[in-house]
Amino acid sequence: MADGNKDSRRRFGRRGRDKVDHREEPRPPRPETPPMECSICGKQIFDLSSAMSGREGSAPVHFDCALTQASEGERLEPNEKITYIGRGAFAVVEFRDRSMTSFIVKRRIQWEREGEKLDWRKTLQQRVGL
Repeated sequence: MADGNKDSRRRFGRRGRDKVDHREEPRPPRPETPPMECSICGKQIFDLSSAMSGREGSAPVHFDCALTQASEGERLEPNEKITYIGRGAFAVVEFRDRSMTSFIVKRRIQWEREGEKLDWRKTLQQRVGL
């Protein structure tokens, strides 16, 4: 074989696997995230990346708890649904067809304050490396 592969095995993605990583400086330890509790239901939040801040305060809440609380005061028509539209806001949307691909935003429900940097999110960003 001209490429040097033994027994005609493919070698994609195998370069450098046998090399040992000789770092001179160890990586700094990741900041520990203390266990957080949802301020709505009181249960522990295991996935902080999907948590939202509470409506009144900065304590984290489960996404499902926030969705449930945001939908409590809303009256929905048959084709309407509450969805998360990003940037800390939910919306009541009306779907135009059965495939639910085309919709109109009827009302916007602002949940989080825009531009607010929360301590638990800063810790999470440091842990991820952003």
